Amino acid sequence: MTLGNRIRNRREELGLNQVELAEKSKLTQATISRIESDIIAPKATTLIVLAIALDLAPNAFLTEERRAS
Repeated sequence: MTLGNRIRNRREELGLNQVELAEKSKLTQATISRIESDIIAPKATTLIVLAIALDLAPNAFLTEERRAS
């Protein structure tokens, strides 16, 4: 699952649309759309802002989940 998909899934879990997440995170809706579509890779500081807006730990998107082999 891509980073953009993980962000979109969490946003949808919370019942937020892109405009609402943009308002909570002080980003633009266009930026949210580009991140969720994996068009742009956000900086670490942007990921922290998004994590907080999505009620996650600040480092939630900075580490990748690993599958058991």
